[in-house]
Amino acid sequence: MATVYRRGTQWWGRVQRQGKDYRKPLATSSKGVAQKRLAAWLDELERTAWGERPRYTFDDMALKFIEDHFPNLKPKSRQRYRISIEVLTDHFEGRYLDEIASARLADFVDNRRKAGARIPDKWLGKRRPKGITPGTIRRDLACLSSMIGCAMEWEWTETNPVPAFLRARKKRGLKEAPPKTRWLRHEEERALLAATRLDMAEPVLYDAICLAIDTGMRSDELFGLQRRQVNSARNQIELSTGTKNNKPREIPLLPRAAEILTRIPAHLRSPYVLINPETGTRYRQLSKGLAGAIKRAGIERLTWHDLRRTCGCRLLQDHGLSMEQVSRWLGHSSVLVTERAYAFLETEHLHAAIGSQARPVNTQ
Repeated sequence: MATVYRRGTQWWGRVQRQGKDYRKPLATSSKGVAQKRLAAWLDELERTAWGERPRYTFDDMALKFIEDHFPNLKPKSRQRYRISIEVLTDHFEGRYLDEIASARLADFVDNRRKAGARIPDKWLGKRRPKGITPGTIRRDLACLSSMIGCAMEWEWTETNPVPAFLRARKKRGLKEAPPKTRWLRHEEERALLAATRLDMAEPVLYDAICLAIDTGMRSDELFGLQRRQVNSARNQIELSTGTKNNKPREIPLLPRAAEILTRIPAHLRSPYVLINPETGTRYRQLSKGLAGAIKRAGIERLTWHDLRRTCGCRLLQDHGLSMEQVSRWLGHSSVLVTERAYAFLETEHLHAAIGSQARPVNTQ
């Protein structure tokens, strides 16, 4: 006996075998989908009854991945994974893991390029993507690769076809966009900081920008910085938690950053450094204030991450640090990441070196 039945808004499957009653959530509100999943479950029961290895579906993998892996992720990373899992589910729902091979991955890429993103409004609000870039598709496949990697640890599957597929497709345009190169020149920084003085609504904007440039912290690290993480005796910031890759790191304090952290008063009710002095609540971001200062300064548009990139450029050019030292300072996963991110400085250096020697080309 096998049947589906509704429990609340979801369908469940019920199977009786040798006098025993088995029940399983089918994770769908559609009766038609529930019946298909019941048939797959019955097939699986037949296989295991004869001693064969169980076959797991993408759905099984996604549910376990969310349950086991999501608690260890930061909110932004969870959101990025949720978006990818949503679009992956559209294509691989109900598929067995051993059916996910190069051909199906190619179909997924083609469908993503044609159909565009189907991302729930509840996650993106009113923002809807205009198109899908190769980098976005690569991130979706990287999510799938992480999921299959976990499934291999669970002994649900033996191979992960995604890395080899990505290497092959890289030659056909499915590659990441080139690294961004926006950073502040010294004259731009002076104009930006002068413009922040005019914004009385955001009194800590000046300090936040200076700290971002001098420390190179990511925006989450900057606005989540707490007093206990500032070691004045050793003149450094000590990040033991809240980093992108969960690796602790120590950031030396340049004179301006040290002066700011000494000057900003502590708040009795808040452990954070960048807080609203009137309410005592921490700032999550100051994007509107930064955008206003950029407009008043009349400089090219930039983001908080561009200020972090500015720090890396200053450390390499003004302070003469090596790539290895800058990599540790910024908390990159490897020096290769740093070299790729700042390779554009080599081109700028070459232009500067020949600038005074350049001569007009005589075409006559």
